[in-house]
Amino acid sequence: MYRVSKKLVLATKSPRRIALLKELGIDFLVIKPRTYESIHRAQPRSIVLDNARRKAYSVLDSVPYNAVVVAADTIIVDDSNRVYGKPSSLSEAARILKILRGKWHRVLTGVYIVDVPDRLEDFFISETKVKLRNFSDKELEVYLSSLESLDKAGAYALQGIGRFLVEEIIGDPYNVVGLPLSKLYEVLLKHGIDLLKMAVMKKVVGAP
Repeated sequence: MYRVSKKLVLATKSPRRIALLKELGIDFLVIKPRTYESIHRAQPRSIVLDNARRKAYSVLDSVPYNAVVVAADTIIVDDSNRVYGKPSSLSEAARILKILRGKWHRVLTGVYIVDVPDRLEDFFISETKVKLRNFSDKELEVYLSSLESLDKAGAYALQGIGRFLVEEIIGDPYNVVGLPLSKLYEVLLKHGIDLLKMAVMKKVVGAP
């Protein structure tokens, strides 16, 4: 039976998610979703899956016939089960980081996959626990001056300067960046896309 060669499509506006796959030499297309992230009055796990699903479906009319679409959404959940997305201002970023400092919080990423040629859907949620240092107000002020907080869930970037604020991590650190690579690799294998093989081929033989 003839099997269609599939093309990975990442439905995202996030430069971090794009960079994670590019650094591995993965061959993929990027299409910006035509929807907005929403934090509504649902359980945190429902929020990330709903946002990821809407992102994936918003690009389906723009993808090639052989596309496997991946979309993700990441939020922060504090010890009181309050949900935080991206701050809209530096003052909001400061407020969020003051709440989170010195404590554990959860980072949830929902990933939604639409396999267009096989007409299948798949999804999962990855959770990582993070503890921030009990940093001083002066350290917070210095960090905020970088402006790094403004487009990051929870107002800090593990892959950036924000790593100086992090004390401990339990779970997949790439989930904190916004794309749980190990779990994504396992799930995409079921849809005929082998990220490990693609990365090795690119590294060893420079395959396009």
